[in-house]
Amino acid sequence: MTRLVSEDFFYQKFEDVYYDGAPVRFYRHKFSGAITINADDCARCLGHNSINDLIGSDVGLDAVSNWMKDHPNKPIFGDCGSGAMIEKMQ
Repeated sequence: MTRLVSEDFFYQKFEDVYYDGAPVRFYRHKFSGAITINADDCARCLGHNSINDLIGSDVGLDAVSNWMKDHPNKPIFGDCGSGAMIEKMQ
């Protein structure tokens, strides 16, 4: 069950239990409505220690390669709202 954990001026932070009891945090931007999912949480649900561990795996390298092929003008990493595959929260 998704629950609101905290909020500040820009974001509402939600948490849910996704896989095998692992928490997954979501952030909703109050003004744009954009939803961001914590990348490290997603990586742990897939059996990796962190997003860096996932990106360094065969699965992660394939995902990066496919992203670059499908989105040649968008970065892999970027600031929130940049349209990057993995965005850094402000």
